[in-house]
Amino acid sequence: MYHFLIARLTHHRTLQFSVLFRNVFSSSFSVEKHHKGDTFTVSNLVNSCELSPETALKLLNRLKPKNPNAPNAVIQLLRNYGFSDSQLCIYVKKHPFVLLCKIEKTLLPKLDFLRSIGVSNTDLPKILIRNTYFLTSSLEKSIIPRYEVIRSFVRNDKEVVSTLKRGTWGTHNAWIVNDAVQNIEVLRKLGVLQGSISLLVSNFPNVAFARHSRFVKAVNSVKEMGFDPLMSYFVLAVQVIAKMNKENWESKIKIFERWGWSRDMCLLAFQKQPHCMMLSEKKIMKTMNFLMNDVGLPPQDIVGSPAVLFRNLEKTLIPRCTVIKILKSTGLIKSGLRISTFICITEKTFLGRYVTPFRKDLPLLLDAYKGQNSD
Repeated sequence: MYHFLIARLTHHRTLQFSVLFRNVFSSSFSVEKHHKGDTFTVSNLVNSCELSPETALKLLNRLKPKNPNAPNAVIQLLRNYGFSDSQLCIYVKKHPFVLLCKIEKTLLPKLDFLRSIGVSNTDLPKILIRNTYFLTSSLEKSIIPRYEVIRSFVRNDKEVVSTLKRGTWGTHNAWIVNDAVQNIEVLRKLGVLQGSISLLVSNFPNVAFARHSRFVKAVNSVKEMGFDPLMSYFVLAVQVIAKMNKENWESKIKIFERWGWSRDMCLLAFQKQPHCMMLSEKKIMKTMNFLMNDVGLPPQDIVGSPAVLFRNLEKTLIPRCTVIKILKSTGLIKSGLRISTFICITEKTFLGRYVTPFRKDLPLLLDAYKGQNSD
């Protein structure tokens, strides 16, 4: 009888919960289907946001009867600050109790602070989805102190916003900030320029805010490889090494060794383009197969210009190499042309340098280029 009554009570509460939320959370969070004065309902909250019945029931239990429309206002507020339907679904699923927050006291101060440092309505949802509990953290005790730390690392608020967009860090974890301060201090003692520090923090914040011991290990490894701290490639190499364990590093070395590279050649390519070691095996194999087997480049030429490994095979490498092959075969350009001179340039520059000047002699050259590009 006890279990029967509990089951009936739970069923009753679930029905009550279903009725309570019917109008606001349609499958698309449609603005047209709810108004500020509607009773907050959730008939589709579980389905559209994939919340569990238990979470939904907790929301019901914590909803104050005297203000059942408060979640409507939260939803509209988030819409006003740039949230789309899909972003609302993602955010509410990750942090459902934001619907119960007080707007004036809890939400608006943080939203206005973000806006004051230059966060746009486009970027704001991305930042909050990555840092779910930002809006429920203390502005004075947590958010502003963290902002001030980040601001001390970079050159302006624009770079702070970039850091927030790319980073995932808990506002309650003091060790994250403490380690970051020590990490940046290590770089400054080595003479790393402010531009390079800003580059690391604003583009790779999860490395800048990594555990201090792990960060120092990466810095020492990069120093041993011969990188100059005065060059921006130093911090780019640090972020690569910090993300890779020894097994991953050795795995990438072996992939390049299949194409005739020595370990010294791998290191040289890494020094020129640190991110080449972050490329997937599939990308490396496809590109190397084309460059060495189809184009006929020796390993040394690719090592000397590792940036070509990042280019899209179908959209850049194949069509441009096709044009160069035609020009060489007709004697219109010299045969000893380095691959970086026609691959590592913009589309406009390539057309102006290798296509347009030769259209009178080779009227079908542009068609050949576009045909390969579309293929």
